[in-house]
Amino acid sequence: MERFYKSREVVGLTVGLVSIGVAFSPSYVFLFAVAFLSLVIAWEVSKALMFYLNPLIAVLVFLVACIHTGVGIVLSAFFSLVIGYRSWNMEDFLKALFVLIYAGVLPSYLYSIKVIDSYQLLKLLIFVWVVDISSYYVGKNFGKHAFFPKLSPKKTWEGFIGGFVGGITFLYFASDIPVIYGCFLVLCAVIGDLFKSFIKRQVGIKDFSGVLGEHGGFTDRFDSLLFTAPVYLALVNHLVSQIQSFG
Repeated sequence: MERFYKSREVVGLTVGLVSIGVAFSPSYVFLFAVAFLSLVIAWEVSKALMFYLNPLIAVLVFLVACIHTGVGIVLSAFFSLVIGYRSWNMEDFLKALFVLIYAGVLPSYLYSIKVIDSYQLLKLLIFVWVVDISSYYVGKNFGKHAFFPKLSPKKTWEGFIGGFVGGITFLYFASDIPVIYGCFLVLCAVIGDLFKSFIKRQVGIKDFSGVLGEHGGFTDRFDSLLFTAPVYLALVNHLVSQIQSFG
């Protein structure tokens, strides 16, 4: 058991350090890295849903969404329509639409934050990690009351509170985001995690893949980040506009 936790921590630390390095890399390097993330997530989710979708389509949607989110969503709908029309199956259409938005559109918000400021991206990364780590260790050591047991049997209310307090504390000291908005950000991170758990329970898998060892796949590792990034970007843009109006 001790070896398991050490291995988990080593992988987590490695992913964290690489993520920080990528966050401060040149924009074209960051774009390539997130495109790779989009590719892997599209492959993992498609495999979990037992649905074939060329991951390169998700990368194309990601690149277009980096230019304009709305166009990326329209492109997702177009490819989904083509796929659904070819099989004449509503389920195929919905699966394609989900994969393209989840793996293509959502990662594009990370690039949008990077364009604004690498330090804002770093704050988002650390915030998500703090919520995740706090909830994990508080739940592991003090968790007694189940939190959505059908979705994730190991998650507890104690862990949720630990992640909530950890995330709000970090934002209070390291960010200009008001606490009330910070509460919503924590909920986005939790929803992202539960959403991933819901999919895994529905298709009967433990992890989306094993590429990150005990952490599972890239989808398992970056689920909360994908759900939090759009809201964080909106808050950052709001704060920037307020500063400019007062300036």
